[in-house]
Amino acid sequence: MANIIDFKARLKGGVRPNLYEVEINFPSPFELGTNKSNADLTRASKFLCRSAALPGHNQGVIEVPFRGRFLKIPGDRTFESWTATFYNTQDFDLRAAFEQWVNYGNKVDENLGTMNFGEKASGAYFQDIIVRQKSKDIATAGTGEDPNAVLRAYKLIGCWPSSVGAINLAYDSNDAIEEFDVEFQYQFLDAGENDSVGELTSRRQIQDNAGRP
Repeated sequence: MANIIDFKARLKGGVRPNLYEVEINFPSPFELGTNKSNADLTRASKFLCRSAALPGHNQGVIEVPFRGRFLKIPGDRTFESWTATFYNTQDFDLRAAFEQWVNYGNKVDENLGTMNFGEKASGAYFQDIIVRQKSKDIATAGTGEDPNAVLRAYKLIGCWPSSVGAINLAYDSNDAIEEFDVEFQYQFLDAGENDSVGELTSRRQIQDNAGRP
């Protein structure tokens, strides 16, 4: 009969939703003043992302009728939008970067985009976002500036911001720091353990079952 000790052994301490990191790569260049670079924006995204989510997986279903029953087989994959919330800073750098990113796709005063959507370089409009779930266990702690090891990483490939949320202002908004949401669209995702993303897109050998009865 299962007991609390067995449960503890299988839970393994659980995973904490507040131990995470979001790394956003930005197209370049952004006009954000002197001595500031895209690397500064990426580093800022790691610290200023207040909340996010590990992306979900969705697959369509094809129902094939047969004699009053339906055979359900996998359909097409779909990828819903992904939203993160960020703290606003007095230099407005991160928010300004997202606003410029949206403007690169379609300008506010003309129906024109200012970036080549097909490029793959750092200046391309579509960029990748990595969401890392971190560990609290010292025994598996990582190295470098962040001592928490990576349990699993999700890469959202070909991202771009479709919405930069409003920031509400009010005279009676006391004891608060400004926050704003950014909604991203992406082409597909990948995942992997210990920050080695590639688990879902790597080819795997499928065993041939033709000879089985």
